[in-house]
Amino acid sequence: MSTGIEYTDLGSEDSRVIGMKVTGKVTTEGMAEFMSRLEQVMADGGKARVFVDMLGYDGYEAGVPKEKLGHMGTLWSGIERVAYVVESGWLSGWIGLFDAVTPMNLRAFGPDEAEAAKAWLLSE
Repeated sequence: MSTGIEYTDLGSEDSRVIGMKVTGKVTTEGMAEFMSRLEQVMADGGKARVFVDMLGYDGYEAGVPKEKLGHMGTLWSGIERVAYVVESGWLSGWIGLFDAVTPMNLRAFGPDEAEAAKAWLLSE
C-alpha cells in the first residue's frame, strides 16, 4: 500500500482548488509539499479550497506536527474551506470543533458523500 498524500484532479479549472487522497500515514515530506502548494495559491493572490479524502488515513509521521506549526500562519490565512471525507466519527467531531475556532470553513462528509463534498467545496 502506498502511503502519504496523492494529489487528485477534481475537474476544476480554479487554481485555488487542491484535491488530495491520504493513504496510510502522512509523511513529513508530503506535508511540506502541501504547504508549498498552499503558499503558491497565496502567492497568486488567493485562498485555497482543499478536498481531502481521508478514507485510507492511518496517522502521521512524528515530523508532521512540527511542519504544520512552522506554517501555522499559512494554514490559518491561506485556506478558505476544506472538505474532508472521513469514515470515523471521532475525526468528524474534531473537524467540527476546529471549524468553530479557526477562520477556515471546515466540513466533514461521510464515505458515501464524496460528490457532495466536492460540490460544497466548489460552490460559491
